[in-house]
Amino acid sequence: MLSLLGGSMKQIWLSALAIVLCLALTACGEEPSLKIGFVGGLTGRVADLGVAGRDGVIYAVEEKNQAGGIAGRTIELVTRDDQQDIDSAKQAVEDLIGEEVVAIIGPMTSSIAVAIKPVIDASQLVMISPTVKTDHLSAQDDFFLRVTTPLSSNAVKLAEQAVNTLHLQKFAVIYDTSNRAFTETWYNYFKTALQERGGEIVAKEEFNSDPAVHFMPIAERIMASGPEGVLMISNAIDTALLAQQFDKLGARVPLFSSEWAFTSDLLSFGGRAVEGMSSYHSFNANSETRDYLAFKELFIKRFGYAPAFASVLAYDAASFLFAGLESNPGKEGLKRSLLEISSYQGLQSQFKVDRFGDVERRLFLTVVDGGQFKVID
Repeated sequence: MLSLLGGSMKQIWLSALAIVLCLALTACGEEPSLKIGFVGGLTGRVADLGVAGRDGVIYAVEEKNQAGGIAGRTIELVTRDDQQDIDSAKQAVEDLIGEEVVAIIGPMTSSIAVAIKPVIDASQLVMISPTVKTDHLSAQDDFFLRVTTPLSSNAVKLAEQAVNTLHLQKFAVIYDTSNRAFTETWYNYFKTALQERGGEIVAKEEFNSDPAVHFMPIAERIMASGPEGVLMISNAIDTALLAQQFDKLGARVPLFSSEWAFTSDLLSFGGRAVEGMSSYHSFNANSETRDYLAFKELFIKRFGYAPAFASVLAYDAASFLFAGLESNPGKEGLKRSLLEISSYQGLQSQFKVDRFGDVERRLFLTVVDGGQFKVID
């Protein structure tokens, strides 16, 4: 009788051990979550870009998980704030590598991308940026991919529009040196394209984005040069503040911007001063595609604001990543799987990915009209 009881107790003990081991191995065979990272500026003067990008990725992750995840695995998003600071960005990436993410979406600005690229390449971890456009990272066989066009396309098209359509020859340019990899390169491409079409740069002003910067003296020097058009290559808040100074001076010169500034903050901080400002954009503010309209409606319900270009491109980046992970659910071989896709249908338009992870996609001439972004081409 005692031997029988001993055998029963042993059996119970073994069963309990099996259950404990089963739970330890992630719920009896259930696959562990698939971690992806997001890095962007979530605080400071570029937070509008970073938060919108993060929310676009959150939406994509939640949508994918509701559909069953990837290969039965739930996607877990790990976010980090790069604070638009190089040291903070490098630490953020190191943290994400330590979290064993299979890929990173971000960053949102070119200067940060250039700074953290060596860390990414050393770890052979795929990074897909929604909004980084610098040509410093173009045509390189590395682990940096993107879903938006290199900035040279935007700069050249704006120069063509200014000279050929609007018949403007004399331009003044103001740009932010805190994101030099984007702004200075943008300026140089625009200057070359403008000069090739008979135009000229009559004034150039640089500033380093900071709340202490006084924009009125910059605006006064710009207007003293007699420009026919003014191009601002800076974030939304600084662009809006600059536009306000031109408005105070009574300037009636056409204003232009890089796509970086075309977020809701430009409208909120700029008001009437940014009316008529135009830029070429990979985001179609007036898109009527079924997928985009459905996304827009649900995004507003989820986050309480309408998606702008950073949210849409971040969603595209996440969806593109998921497509690669479907065939290769892990870090190894992911870059090859993504590049093999070559062409992908985004929310608003299709984009083509070349062997370097650079992208071609349609650009839209966008203007601020009645406090809204409207596509006119």
